[in-house]
Amino acid sequence: MGYTLGMSIRSVPHVVLVFPRFRYASGDFPIGIALLAAYIRRELRWSVQIYDSTFEPDLALIQRHLESENPDYVGVGMSTLMLGEGLEVCRMAKDLGSRVFVGGPHPTTNPDAMMQEDAIDAVVIGEGERITVELLKMWQNGNCHPLVGAHVRNSETDEVYVSNERQPVEDLDTLPFPAWDLIDMEAYFDAWGQLDSVAPGLRGVNITASRGCPFSCTFCQPVLDKIFGRKLRQRTPQSVVAELIELKRLYDIEAYWFTDDTFTTNRRWVEAFCDAMEESGLDLIFGCTTRANLIPEDMMKRMVSVGLRKIGIGLESATDHIREVLYQKGVSDDAVIETVHIAERNGVQVLLFLMLGAPEESRRDMLDTIRLAASLPASEASFSLFVPIPGTAIYNQMQSDGVDMSGNYLDYDYYARQPFQHHLSRFELRMWQRLAYLRFYGSRKRLSMLRKLVHDDRGRRSLGRKMMRIVPDFFSNSQKSDTIINAPFPFAGG
Repeated sequence: MGYTLGMSIRSVPHVVLVFPRFRYASGDFPIGIALLAAYIRRELRWSVQIYDSTFEPDLALIQRHLESENPDYVGVGMSTLMLGEGLEVCRMAKDLGSRVFVGGPHPTTNPDAMMQEDAIDAVVIGEGERITVELLKMWQNGNCHPLVGAHVRNSETDEVYVSNERQPVEDLDTLPFPAWDLIDMEAYFDAWGQLDSVAPGLRGVNITASRGCPFSCTFCQPVLDKIFGRKLRQRTPQSVVAELIELKRLYDIEAYWFTDDTFTTNRRWVEAFCDAMEESGLDLIFGCTTRANLIPEDMMKRMVSVGLRKIGIGLESATDHIREVLYQKGVSDDAVIETVHIAERNGVQVLLFLMLGAPEESRRDMLDTIRLAASLPASEASFSLFVPIPGTAIYNQMQSDGVDMSGNYLDYDYYARQPFQHHLSRFELRMWQRLAYLRFYGSRKRLSMLRKLVHDDRGRRSLGRKMMRIVPDFFSNSQKSDTIINAPFPFAGG
């Protein structure tokens, strides 16, 4: 849903940023879009809105909103799973006379293919804040020329100016806080469930402390490099704490979750953050995602002292060949096992991330992964189907090996389906996925946590949303998506 700035007559250009999430509503508000909105508003002092379809996934509503607002510029952020609806929004905006630009993971890794869509005037590569402001200023001044970090279409000649260079923000402290006022934060607080296993119904929010990842997992890289670069850039601990103080003041939050892929990579930074949190006097609990070999017990104890209650770590597979050769994870199963037990000793819950259905993965391989996960004293597990994301090393390798990749964006859904033909049927893989959840959550180790959830109203709602990822409601989105599935699919090699 969108929020207006209360301007009935505009004296400045008007920008609408669209986040077309139509599947799997969650408590993860669109931080990237909200940061971009805040940056545009600060640098240009223009009128900016965000239209977020997460809780009202209806293209007709977006159409009516764009018609009502008549924006000068429309930006659409999208991942691969948002591609169909995202392109429809681009066409709507173009038909209404708006200049249209796109960004996000899929456009960044497939800019040439995206520019084949006539409705798109520009693709922003990587981090969008600086280049988007330059792009908007150029258009507003009536110009069109090459820009570093963007593919730009000259509307008069139809020539596309190409630049695949990124413009990373070196000092992340220079970015504003996200434009929370343009997001329905109350809806996200209600849906937020990252720490439900600790205490159902916590008023929580996500926060990001860094950009970039120095690791080389084939299911992420080099896409993350193309967006953020290999170098890890971190905000100062003081900046992060200042954001938490503001969130506490504005929204009275009780908890937060770091979206950073590897929060504990820089030990000195973590120690400084813990010191800053202690000095702040904030009484909040939190969770983070990290690698099992990057959170030793003494670090974990220090983090617990300032509110750590849960960590997410990737086991991915119990099979060494899949985890270390195919995925190039660089973390042994022994390291994961040890970290889960260390966490248990220190009162920290663990969310395990696992994948089923890798190329050539056997039934025995999947059973070993399920058995290992179920045997550990972790509180939660996410069993995704293996989905090679376009642009990643494993996607490119599979294409080189002659694997036929689907051109239907809906097949890139790691909750429900795969974009290639596995040697096991799609139905059987889904059964293995459901067996994994049944074995994991059917263990006595998880019974007390489940009881806590089902006896709380918000806990039950959160559990219901998570269950929809195991048994998706195909009917809720099928009618909205039928006209999009067969639309041209801009995909490099797809």
